[in-house]
Amino acid sequence: MKRLLSILIVLLLCISAFWGCSDQSLVNGNENAEDPPNTTFDFDSYEEMINAFSSKKQNSEGYTIQGLKRLMGETYAHFVDKVKSDKSFPHPMLEGDPITYRNEEGFSNITFLGNELYNLPWIWYFPTVSTGENFYIAITYLPDGERQRNMTASEVIKELSPNSANIDNLGKQHENICNRQIALGDREVTALVIEYKEDTRDSIFFVYEDLLVMVRCNSDVWSDQWFSTLSFDTISK
Repeated sequence: MKRLLSILIVLLLCISAFWGCSDQSLVNGNENAEDPPNTTFDFDSYEEMINAFSSKKQNSEGYTIQGLKRLMGETYAHFVDKVKSDKSFPHPMLEGDPITYRNEEGFSNITFLGNELYNLPWIWYFPTVSTGENFYIAITYLPDGERQRNMTASEVIKELSPNSANIDNLGKQHENICNRQIALGDREVTALVIEYKEDTRDSIFFVYEDLLVMVRCNSDVWSDQWFSTLSFDTISK
């Protein structure tokens, strides 16, 4: 009886191992089902970034932006297909001109992250900063742009991620969270401003047409005057 039980256990282990090993890589043949994909793509220029949405440019683990669509799902695929179709993506502008990138050796000027804040794809721009601090401007499309474009950032984030930091959900790491009216170069927005206890940079979210924007900065450096020159537009490749 004990021998029979031992044989059955061995058989079950073999079957389990077979099924575990038979799962094929989902993307590019280099990852198994248990490993999360690397959805980060770094670029030196806007042109390089836009081209990557329709090319076979690979990231550090051999993935392509298009090749991840089946694995990442509908939200990711919709974002990627829109950028590919439009051949453009909104770009931060200061006084009507594209921002100047940081151009630091060893660091990217633009980064595409396929699954970031609130499980959305984001594009991060890294402008030059007078103090040399790591500031960036992150942009994503609102999942329901026609409806959510009429909401505040706080309301949108409450829908996307009810448990995330918000005006009614202050975390231990936060000094203060509030709504604030901010004048941009072409409009006024109701921004969600998140201040931190151990970081001099704030996270400033606002809705801009069908976009959700996050500006990560020290408000003493990027002041109200700086924001008053900020707008967003597409630029020619």
